[in-house]
Amino acid sequence: MDQLPNLPVGQQYFKSVINGNAIYVDKTEYIYQICKPIDKGYFLSRPRRFGKSLTLDTINELFSGNKPLFEGLWIEDKWDWTDTYPVIRMSFDAIGHEGGLAEALVEAIKDIGKKFKIKLYKKLPGTIFNELIEAVVEKTGKQVIILIDEYDRPIVDYIDPYDFTMANKQRDILKQFFSILKNASNNIRFLLITGVSKFSKVSIFSELNHLDDLTLAPGCATLCGYTQTELTHYFAPYLSVMPPETLEKMKLWYNGYSWDAENFVYNPFSVLKFFRHGRYANYWFETGTPTFLIKLMRKRFTYKLEEIEVSNLILESFRLEKFEELDLSSLLLQTGYLTIKKITPTEKFILDYPNKEVRQAFGQFLLSEYTHTPVTVPYGPNILEALTENNLENVIKIINDLIQSVPDQNYVKDQEKFFHAIIHLIFTMVGSDPRTEMHTPAGRMDTVIITNDRIFLFEFKIEGTAEEAIQCIRDRHYADSLRLRNKTIIGVGVVFSASKKGISAWEKAEL
Repeated sequence: MDQLPNLPVGQQYFKSVINGNAIYVDKTEYIYQICKPIDKGYFLSRPRRFGKSLTLDTINELFSGNKPLFEGLWIEDKWDWTDTYPVIRMSFDAIGHEGGLAEALVEAIKDIGKKFKIKLYKKLPGTIFNELIEAVVEKTGKQVIILIDEYDRPIVDYIDPYDFTMANKQRDILKQFFSILKNASNNIRFLLITGVSKFSKVSIFSELNHLDDLTLAPGCATLCGYTQTELTHYFAPYLSVMPPETLEKMKLWYNGYSWDAENFVYNPFSVLKFFRHGRYANYWFETGTPTFLIKLMRKRFTYKLEEIEVSNLILESFRLEKFEELDLSSLLLQTGYLTIKKITPTEKFILDYPNKEVRQAFGQFLLSEYTHTPVTVPYGPNILEALTENNLENVIKIINDLIQSVPDQNYVKDQEKFFHAIIHLIFTMVGSDPRTEMHTPAGRMDTVIITNDRIFLFEFKIEGTAEEAIQCIRDRHYADSLRLRNKTIIGVGVVFSASKKGISAWEKAEL
């Protein structure tokens, strides 16, 4: 392992990656396509830890003319290295705005001015930003490159926990700050603003209608993240010393992100951490637990995130105005917990979990929120072991114990959907393939669990008998649509008792 190239885990500086003998997945062809046009302004939204900062820094080195860093890369012989420009770069992730965002922005602009040996006098964020741009152009005789990373951090910090008064105040300051860019466009050779969230046009960039949004642009679908081809090529030294099934398992765990439903990429952070530690784990998810999203989903009694159909205008619907009106699907897509799996003939998006890492971890935290049980209890591994051994008795016991552990104040009596939520989340957390309320010509199947060699068809009843539940599966011929899978199909009838808070009876039958 000592001979393997270094892994740039968390590295956002291009020079450090290249000079540190670390793996650099060559994205310069995509970067060339957006940097070559003259006087272009762009916006790009991607989830956290997806390589936005490294992309910006690569562009910084490109326009600075640092050709030696690009030796052997696609762009080396295609770029005019003599045509350099001054770069104004800001990371809002590094701006300490707790004492006031306007003041922090002014100080950040002054610090940039010092690097150019320019003294600035304006007092407001927008006006001093414009002053900086004009002064740099006057001093260098060239247009500027403006690279702004994590623009939405000052807002997002107040969405979780939700303080919409402060979030809107931060938004208004940023709107004024960015509003000067349109009139300054003659002084700007290239502009790129990145972030996790894309707020509706009435928010931040209402006056920047000249920005080209790359978020869903087909040519930029693989600008961030690793494609399958890139993974097998650049990480071949690591894959060569790992078991043969590694690629297949990595695809299940970390692939699946898409912004056009055609090109799918791996989460770069999880890939790098996996190769460093050599084991499968929820690396990306662990860097930022979505507490706010989990609580919002529980409040709205939302638990099923598979195959959600939404408008293709979903990214235009994210507004800050009211907590109750936040578009949950838009938020989940932008933050990376859902991705675009399919686009219908009518241009609707089908959203789903990107991969096992997100499905398993998100299900675990959401189940904990619904049941008020510790997130550390290993329900998933225990149920997975029982399913693998076809031990339905133990599966039922685990489910029953979990329901009985729910505090009375959180228990939704006489509501079948509460039991559906718990069951669905349990199997989501397991990482198996749960399908709830699957449609058939005869009706909707409650839950279908597909494992390597078996299919479990669950029918749930509030009161009644387990025999009636099994008979319902038979009468409606639920198994017919699943027989092509050539797996043993087992019907499981489960009866919940609202008064006793748990499972009162169950029965299984091979179909």
